[in-house]
Amino acid sequence: MTLDHSLMLPAAIGTIALALIIFLWLRFRPTQLECKEPLFNPEFRAFLGQLDIAVRSHLIIFPAMPVKSVILGKGGGKALLRKFKNESFDFVVCHRRDMDVLCVIKLGGSSTSNEKYRKLCQSAGLTLLEYDIKPYRDVPSLRKEVLGACGIDEFELPEVQPQEPEQEPDADSSPDCPKCQSSMVLKTINKGSHAGEDCWVCSQYPDCKGARLKK
Repeated sequence: MTLDHSLMLPAAIGTIALALIIFLWLRFRPTQLECKEPLFNPEFRAFLGQLDIAVRSHLIIFPAMPVKSVILGKGGGKALLRKFKNESFDFVVCHRRDMDVLCVIKLGGSSTSNEKYRKLCQSAGLTLLEYDIKPYRDVPSLRKEVLGACGIDEFELPEVQPQEPEQEPDADSSPDCPKCQSSMVLKTINKGSHAGEDCWVCSQYPDCKGARLKK
């Protein structure tokens, strides 16, 4: 018995010492953090870039937004939202000026995995667009689809910044477009800081977005 006790004591001390070392290492080990680069996978980044090019004139895109940051639940809706606690929309499309949410986008096409998002958005009265994951797509078609889903007229006048013309045209004559030299048509701006003012807009709009305020 004496021999057993003499062996157990060093073993116990060794076990305690090892446990203490492990505890101290876990407690005081250096914090290792690094920035994830790049954000998102290549397919996700490709779609984001194409979407931004398509709608940046009117809309702003927020990628990977949590569902709970976009949709609020009341009454029984709270229970439904709890099922989306850790879920995100791939893209949230907002109006560039007032930041109202106009539609959301999920990648993966019309797959069964998106069915719960369809039901959620239908209940919330929010438009859901679904797209296949592919490296290239027709940007003008994407623009038309997204602007249409957001209730925005594709031919709505762009924001106009005043600029000094090289030569002041006659007030009643149509000037040439400063970008493509095509003829211009006179429009009245209905939104933005120049609302109510007359503006010359390129006759080739939306292919060319040349514009200038009428002096």
